[in-house]
Parts: sequence; structure tokens; C-alpha cells
Amino acid sequence: MVSPFLACAGETIALLARTTGDTQYLKIAVDLAKRVLASASVFPFFHLSARVALALVAVQQEDAKEAASQYRALLPHAGTASPASCTLLDRVLGLLAETMGELDRAAEHFEAALAFARKGGYRPELAWTCCDYADLLRERNAPGDGERAAALLDEALALAQQMGMRPLAERVQARRGT
Repeated sequence: MVSPFLACAGETIALLARTTGDTQYLKIAVDLAKRVLASASVFPFFHLSARVALALVAVQQEDAKEAASQYRALLPHAGTASPASCTLLDRVLGLLAETMGELDRAAEHFEAALAFARKGGYRPELAWTCCDYADLLRERNAPGDGERAAALLDEALALAQQMGMRPLAERVQARRGT
């Protein structure tokens, strides 16, 4: 029997890699997630956590094919958060859509994640969503995207500094050139 907590461990490893940029343990996250998904005796909660782990790995490895697979699996869970980590699934879906090259779809997911985070008071997720969405807007570069990206980075930095989220604050400062 596979321990369901393997899914949480896999998701945690993938989140830490995304936060720190240290990707040396991503293979472990993938292995743990796949073991959970292969098990018939694991609650859906843990399957979702395993999918989030695989999604974050796909994003970090810029694997559009795997991103599309995880996007399809996670789309029915839009508007929710991972029970294991409180990571907003619309933010993950936005990252996946961006990895797939579907920038307008990614923007829709990031907008939904911003609304969810603001309404629910999920300040850490709001800060990360602001940064991720700003990255997308800078990549898309449509009219008004630059100004919106700058405002989102300002908000992300303010939140990160208030909450002591040093890795995010450093990421935002690098993007702002400060």
C-alpha cells in the first residue's frame, strides 16, 4: 500500500523547487506523485496533490506536453486550492497554460486566482500570483500589459516584504531591476 502522504511530500518538493530555484529533487517529486497516481487505494485529495506536483514540475522543466496533460487533469478543480498546500489551482492552471503557450488563457486563470486570493485573504498566494501573472504579462506584451505587470510586481513586493517572503521579494526585485 502506498502512503498517501507521499503525494504531500511530492507537492512540497515541487513547491520548494519553484520557490528556491533548486530543482535537484524534482525527480523525487515526480516519482512520488506517480506512485500515488498508480495506487487504487488513495483518496482523491491525495491524487490532486500528486497532480499539482506533476504540474509544477512540468512548468519548471518547460515541458509543454506534460503541462497539457496536467492542465486537462486539473481543469475540473479550477476555483479551488490544493488541500495539501493551499496553492491556488487557478494559479497552477495559469502557469500550465503559459507553459503550453496559451497566454490569453493563462491570463484568465491568473485573474481568477487573484480574485480568489483577495476574497479569501490568501496573502501568500496573492503575492505569488501577482508575480507569476506579471511574468506572463511581460511575456505577452499586449497593450497595457507592461503597466499592469509593474503594478502587480509592486503589490507582490509589498506583500512579500510584509510577510517576510524573502525568496519572492528577491525574485520580484530582480524582475524590477532594483
